[in-house]
Amino acid sequence: MAQRSYQDACGAARAMDIVGERWALLIVRELVFGPKRFGDLRAGLPKASQNVLSQRLRELEQAGIVRRIQLGPPASVYAYELTGRGHQLEPMLIELSRWGAGLPEEPDTEMSTDAFMLLLKALYRPPADAPLTARLALRVGTDAFDVGVTPDAITVARGRTSEVEATVTGTVAALRDLMFGGTPLRSAISSGTIEVRGDIGTAERFFRLFSAPPNGETD
Repeated sequence: MAQRSYQDACGAARAMDIVGERWALLIVRELVFGPKRFGDLRAGLPKASQNVLSQRLRELEQAGIVRRIQLGPPASVYAYELTGRGHQLEPMLIELSRWGAGLPEEPDTEMSTDAFMLLLKALYRPPADAPLTARLALRVGTDAFDVGVTPDAITVARGRTSEVEATVTGTVAALRDLMFGGTPLRSAISSGTIEVRGDIGTAERFFRLFSAPPNGETD
């Protein structure tokens, strides 16, 4: 599929022949939580040109990682989704997200909503002395995600549900500040960058369950 090949029998090299081209893995990242239209993919990957994005999608289709589907009414438009083989890449993306979180961040860079939700799965580190079992809705723009946490695991799914303890609305930047920037939730609410409906106490505990490794940490 790729224009270039390592010509190496190693499984890692053969995998990189398929997903090692620029933007390929990030396309997979944008599809982890469900199908997207081409325009939605472009919104999540604004630095990728239309031609390059189209080419990578064709290559990923040929490799059996992505397939083109038609969404049902009322949309009735074409979109892309991961195949079963494509979903097998999610654990690797989570590990890459966790590893990369310990590296210095480039200035003036942004994070897509789906990249942020993947980061939640990568950096979920609940303290042993403060376990939490809860379900929250996170809303970013027109996107909504159902997030469930237990002392042992986290689940993230695109979609709305009414059975949540709290609904938190904000930008990716505002949510990242709550988790990693030290901004107290009630301060963010007062400033208007975050809106919470439901149990604020549960939301406060939720945002304490994530921690990025220090820069350069390899553990």
